[in-house]
Amino acid sequence: MKFQIVKAIVLNLSLLIILSASSSGFISAQDDVLEGVKPSSLEALAKVLERPDDSVKVVTLKLLCWENRNSDPDKAIEYGQMAVSLANALNLKMELSDSYNRLGIAYRNKGRYAQALECYFNGLEISRTHGFDKHLAFQYNNLADLYNRLGLYNRAVEFGKRAMEYAQKVNDDYTLAYIYNILGTIYKNKNELDSALTCFRHSLALRQKIGYNQGIATSHLNIGSIELLKEQYSSSMQSIQTAIDLYSPKNDLQGIAIAYYYKGQLYNKLGKYNSAILCFEKSLMSNESFKNLTVSRDCHNGLAYAYAQMRLYEKAYNHSSQATEINDSISLSQYVERLTQLTEALKYEETLNLQKEREKALAERLDFQRNIIKLYIAIIILLALIIGLIIYFYIKRARDIRLLQAQRDEINMLNSTKDRFFSILAHDLKNQLTSIVTIAQMVKDKSLAIGDDELIELSRRLYALGFATNDLLENVLSWIKSQGKQVVARKSNIDLKEFIDRVTLTQKPAAEIKSVAINNRVEPGISIYSDADMLSTVIRNLISNAIKFSSPGGRVDVFALQKGNQVEISVTDYGVGMPKETFLIQLNR
Repeated sequence: MKFQIVKAIVLNLSLLIILSASSSGFISAQDDVLEGVKPSSLEALAKVLERPDDSVKVVTLKLLCWENRNSDPDKAIEYGQMAVSLANALNLKMELSDSYNRLGIAYRNKGRYAQALECYFNGLEISRTHGFDKHLAFQYNNLADLYNRLGLYNRAVEFGKRAMEYAQKVNDDYTLAYIYNILGTIYKNKNELDSALTCFRHSLALRQKIGYNQGIATSHLNIGSIELLKEQYSSSMQSIQTAIDLYSPKNDLQGIAIAYYYKGQLYNKLGKYNSAILCFEKSLMSNESFKNLTVSRDCHNGLAYAYAQMRLYEKAYNHSSQATEINDSISLSQYVERLTQLTEALKYEETLNLQKEREKALAERLDFQRNIIKLYIAIIILLALIIGLIIYFYIKRARDIRLLQAQRDEINMLNSTKDRFFSILAHDLKNQLTSIVTIAQMVKDKSLAIGDDELIELSRRLYALGFATNDLLENVLSWIKSQGKQVVARKSNIDLKEFIDRVTLTQKPAAEIKSVAINNRVEPGISIYSDADMLSTVIRNLISNAIKFSSPGGRVDVFALQKGNQVEISVTDYGVGMPKETFLIQLNR
């Protein structure tokens, strides 16, 4: 029993020592691993998770999330989620804000940007509500990082400077160092290399001051990348190697992967291709657990270049193909991520605009008594203008009536044309948009139940239908211009079979929904001289109607018959049909 009591006292004492040693700089450090927490200390922290739920356990979970974010992001996410849940349950607002920040960084390192963004905004809202200036510096810096990743560099600089103001306000060197690092990255992306180098050196000085070896490694690596761009190869090699030497004891695989990539690039510049190949391969090996597609793509490009210079063209081709394949994957994922991130950024901007409007309304209420006199004067002037306009329009009315009488017939004709246009537009867009909504609903309902291949196929069909709808709008716009005598028909020779194939492709998604087959039975070699856009509108409407009135599982056939100098085109469906009287009415409309 005594032994258990002594063991518990020792464990709690060790925990207090660990927390006190690390808490001074933990809250605001971001990209750099917290110093002084060794693997044995992490094991001691993990044992604390067995204790009852309290604030000490929340801090422990944050530490574990932070320490694992670069070596094991999956485990970091698990600890971060536990910290957020416990801090929320205990109503610890400051710890909750900080837990959201750290969980967001773990998500970012894993490449899950949408979840990271949600964490950033949750933390920002809590910090703004409760006035946590140190956390606000952290969170505005995360927003600067986000805009930098989106390529919106001017806004990124704006958020970075706002983060700098809060960090200077609380005199926090840890966060200041990280903000300088982010600003340097932004300036590097803007190709302002001198400004970038200045920021990276400020960051390095602060990190050396506070003794952050991991941060020092990052700053050396960033400085080395700028020196590489400025062709200062000797100093660049020294900076990059210093970063590798500092990353290695910490087993920071992400930092090591990036450092060896830059070292490989440097060897390529120096013509030492065998050394470059070794560096790129080490980078790919370190990147294996993170699956950072950008690093993988750039390494394969570097390997392709090195092998090409060594005239090992087959290997160069293989690595170039892998880089292209990865780049295609990056393009698709970045497109989806950008949409998500831009939506979240827009929500934040709308919140700021709403706050500004509220402040403006408050100022207007304070100035109401002074402005009321100006309002009365404005009303009197306005009434005088209205009376003057009434007199003017009364005199002018008789002359306008005569002019309007002459224009009435022309207006009636234009209204008739307008009605025809809206009728055609509504008819064309109804089927297209219905198909888009139907496929989108299928993607929504089945995304959790179907395989990736089927989901990709539905997404492809949705994209194809959206593209076809855009093409339809372009054709309708051209038709409108032709009705307004803004353009004339542009006739050209048209291969009818190929033309019908293109038109039926736009109707294929709607036909697939009803399982209706569209058959192009036009014989090869038939051509006509006509305006392609106008002809496309006519045939597309006929096919759309045929699909609409076809029974499920039916078919629609398109025929063309050469009759002397003319071609007769027919669209045949096998649906319910219509009485002759109805057909004659429709024909005469």
